[in-house]
Amino acid sequence: MARPNSILIIDDEASICAAFRRFFEDRGWTARAAASAETGLAAFLEHRPDVVFLDVRLPDRSGLDLLNDLAGHGANVVVITAYGGLETVVRAIQGKAVDYLPKPLDLDKALALAQRFRGSEEAAPHAGASRKSDESQLLIGNSPPMQEVYKLIARASASASPVLIEGATGTGKELAALAIHRFGARSSGPFVAINCGAIPANLIESELFGNVRGAFTGADSDRPGRFEAADHGTLLLDEIGELTRDAQVKLLRVLDSGVIERVGSSKEIKLDVRILAATNRALAEEVRRGLFRQDLYYRLAVLHITLPPLRERKEDILPLAMHFLAQRPARSGAPPSLSEGAAEALLRHEWPGNVREIKNAMERAASVAPNRAILPEDLPESVRRGDAGFRPRDGGGPGAEEAFCRYAIEYAAGLSDGGAGRYHRAVESLQRALLAYALKRSKGNQSEAADYLGLHRNTLRNMLREQNMKSEEEPKAT
Repeated sequence: MARPNSILIIDDEASICAAFRRFFEDRGWTARAAASAETGLAAFLEHRPDVVFLDVRLPDRSGLDLLNDLAGHGANVVVITAYGGLETVVRAIQGKAVDYLPKPLDLDKALALAQRFRGSEEAAPHAGASRKSDESQLLIGNSPPMQEVYKLIARASASASPVLIEGATGTGKELAALAIHRFGARSSGPFVAINCGAIPANLIESELFGNVRGAFTGADSDRPGRFEAADHGTLLLDEIGELTRDAQVKLLRVLDSGVIERVGSSKEIKLDVRILAATNRALAEEVRRGLFRQDLYYRLAVLHITLPPLRERKEDILPLAMHFLAQRPARSGAPPSLSEGAAEALLRHEWPGNVREIKNAMERAASVAPNRAILPEDLPESVRRGDAGFRPRDGGGPGAEEAFCRYAIEYAAGLSDGGAGRYHRAVESLQRALLAYALKRSKGNQSEAADYLGLHRNTLRNMLREQNMKSEEEPKAT
């Protein structure tokens, strides 16, 4: 039986071990430390502590390998590391760890974890072996916000429940969905994604559920839908907020029953599909406004992941930039590097287009400077200026219209994968810039911002919701 209130820290950094021992002993716990995998396993078997805090990098053996031995002896293991990429976190959570803590460590969180397992003799259940993934298809970043995302992905991949993934455009929602699939029990099955906003409303049901011959004009043969294509695998419903009310009703039925009917047929087809949904809207707010069914929202949001915008994880900007540069090697075979000036420009920029924007900025820079370090002038103009968005001057002035349009086109080009859709992206970016400027000018007062733009306040609110923007002012009841 474990001794009351006892922990073991296995880490080769003496300062971390000392900090753990001092912190826990000051609070009445028994704390021991070990600097290697071998001595750590021996200490656990001798003293049977409530919780083991295990570093991933040990001098004699990988901590993730030791994790299996410790869990096999009934240990409650919390993995700690400064090298917390997505795969490390998933291997820790799925490899029988009860939780995961990134470095630098929050000892208050460590204490809260230890208290959860005080007096426990059994490790938490685990999801099974991890699965390797192509690093180029994974989320990148070790910032604290992304560490929380990785933990949620690991837990979601160990479940069969639906997952709702929210986040602004370009934050990597489809990559998060793909990671849930690849690290889950269905990784050998298909991963099928459909953008609900890209399908005409009159065709969305046949795209999802399929159709039989003669179901509608042009249906000249039986055709399976995306649900059937994803059988025994995962279906990602991207931009779920764009579904029509009729499609929402039918999707809810499928989630409840596990069966579909092709359009034009009453024959039920039983399927085994894991549903993931993604949206750049605040779906709870859409429910409140009556634009999305409440029962479907709760059915989809059994598990909920929100991806942070890049401006909230600035420590990931340079690692992301280098990651994308490494995917575009120069003709000499070595990828371009970043000059100090270019790195500073990247860190100043607010990245309204998030990861997608930085990816396209690096692809452009690598094309402009294929055989040398990337300089500030190789970056898009909006990045060189450090724009959070276009900032028009009060009163306009000569050249204001030209500058305004130039910003919109350059920003749109930075987000798109080519010319397609550039006009619509430019219009969207201009709308977002105008809203941001009006809100900043009015210090977050929506009524003043609406007056300044010549809009009704409700119209401004709807625009803010469509752009997934917030002001400092809380909406008031009307």
